[in-house]
Amino acid sequence: MNLKQLMCTSLLLAGVLILGPATISRAQDTTLAQTAAASPIPDVTIPGVPPTGNCCLWQIHKKANGERTAVFGTPYQCATGQTARGDTRIKLTLNTEGPPCDQGTAIIPNGSILEASGNTIKRASGFAHFFGKFTIKNPAGAVLFEGTMEAIDRIGTHHPPFGTEACNRQNHLEGWLIGRGSNLFPNSTLRALIVARAALPTPNIPTQAVSGSIDGVFIKCP
Repeated sequence: MNLKQLMCTSLLLAGVLILGPATISRAQDTTLAQTAAASPIPDVTIPGVPPTGNCCLWQIHKKANGERTAVFGTPYQCATGQTARGDTRIKLTLNTEGPPCDQGTAIIPNGSILEASGNTIKRASGFAHFFGKFTIKNPAGAVLFEGTMEAIDRIGTHHPPFGTEACNRQNHLEGWLIGRGSNLFPNSTLRALIVARAALPTPNIPTQAVSGSIDGVFIKCP
């Protein structure tokens, strides 16, 4: 190593020592934040589950029947084929599937309504993704839970070796929802999967029936 190289190396090491790991970490965090800010992918906050505390669980198992309406805009071309986006609304009536899997008849009573609104991205093949917000209200109209819902059309998760379902099953919807309890259920969260038979809305038939179930957990913490 010549004298010039040695001096450059010494200055670099001195800079690291002066800045220290905390300053470097802050610089990295700033870079990550700038990258996130420049991305079209938004950050979303969902309720979590505390790592400590005597939280309790109730299993939820509901029938979910209703409809989905979507109004799609002008199609555009992707590498995977023609694609379109559309504002979407989902409205489902929830009723108990009975014991032993539904322990939430007093939490989500029969006749409660799940409503979700958001946006769907769909391909011409029927493969589609929905993302939006949801509420569950009891028959009197009081909000029980509100949060985030996500669903994918034309997928199947119970293919071999777990079942016989095709990985691209038509008229099939699977997804999840995570919500926070209202003041009727403070310190609580609902976390569930949704599976349904559901044809994707089209420009000619913007509203389609949805028939499925919601299975998950209600968590109550002190």
